[in-house]
Formats: sequence, structure tokens, C-alpha cells
Amino acid sequence: MDRCVILILALSVIIPAVIKSLSDKHDATRAAFSVLTSHRLVGVSGDVRHPGIYPLTANSMTASVIELAEPLGGRIKSIPKGSEQFPLRNGDDIHVTLSHDGTQSITVGTILVAQRIVLGIPLDMNAMTEADFKHVPGIGPILAKRIVEYRQLNGGVLRPRDLLSIKGVGKITYSRLQKYF
Repeated sequence: MDRCVILILALSVIIPAVIKSLSDKHDATRAAFSVLTSHRLVGVSGDVRHPGIYPLTANSMTASVIELAEPLGGRIKSIPKGSEQFPLRNGDDIHVTLSHDGTQSITVGTILVAQRIVLGIPLDMNAMTEADFKHVPGIGPILAKRIVEYRQLNGGVLRPRDLLSIKGVGKITYSRLQKYF
């Protein structure tokens, strides 16, 4: 009899907890999906309360995206002149730095290649290093080196269709790779 009571009490605690955890997972999936389907994404990192990837609206500017991430020193006061109205591009990464004297500064770069691939942001073949190319599925160290060498020998500019001219890239490989660029 005591075992039945303990079993019923245990089930009355476990069942609601399991149901709640399942509903939380469902909500998290929906939120992540809505961010990943956005066409323009910007990263914010450094001295902010909420670092991460933020979806952009059509007219998002540097200052508005930084404010979403909540800088640790309050509102950004030292955005380089003119950059507060700088239009952000898909895949930009804003890094906020808070110095010891309380001043803040920003630098704008790009989101890491591995993150861009996961987020579906097109890669810039002309800005990628050999190490960056190795992150692309289907490109190993040898092919990465060939791609960079080909780009250097051809004026430093590479277009996706130029991959067909590189040894080791046939039509099938090209069809798999072109979606990343």
C-alpha cells in the first residue's frame, strides 16, 4: 500500500514536469526558426548584456542594433562619427568594447564563416582565407589551398563559377558548393 502511495505521488510530480519541459522545447524551436528564416542577420558581441545574432529590419542602423544587445556601460557614446547611421549588411558583426575609463568603442567585421554557413548567409569568396574555405562542407585542406592559389593567380577576384576551373572541382562538387556563395 505504501509503495502505491509513493508511486502515485511520484507520478503526480513527474508527469506535469515532463509536460512543461515538452512545451518549453516547442516554444524554443519556434523562436529559433523565426530568427533563422530572417534574410538579414547581424552579430553583436563584446561588452553587451545580450550578445548574439539579431535579425535586421530594412532600415536598421548600427546604433539601433547595438541598443538591442544592451551595452554594459549604458548607451553607446563613442560610435565613430558617421557610423551611427551606417547601414548594416547581412553577416556583419559588431564588437562593442568598454574601456576602463567608461568609454565605449565599436568595430565592425563579419560573422565567422562557420556561423554564416549555419545561418545560411552567403560567403564572400574574395574575403575568405584558406582556413575559412576548410569550414565549407565539401572543401578539404587541399582544395582550400587550390582555391586560394587560383584566386591569387587571377587578380585576387573569384566568382563561384570560377570553381569549375580548379582541379578537384567537377560539376557535381560545384553544384554542392555554389549554394554557399
